[in-house]
Amino acid sequence: MAKNEAIKEKANVTGEMVGEMIKSAMPTFTKEQLVKSKKYEHRRDALNALLQDGKAYSYAQVDEILNKFDKGVR
Repeated sequence: MAKNEAIKEKANVTGEMVGEMIKSAMPTFTKEQLVKSKKYEHRRDALNALLQDGKAYSYAQVDEILNKFDKGVR
């Protein structure tokens, strides 16, 4: 563990930066693709209301948006 921390310090990499790199490597889909997908067929109405036209989303982002919606978080 200490070795990993030392490597991070030398590389000047933060956990947030690593998270962003992982997110950027995930495939993304348009609102239209997600609404038509079998994965979200039971949430089509919510996706139409919550997602923006012309913006691309990863599955993780969509799941987070839906979870917040379900909990009533804005």
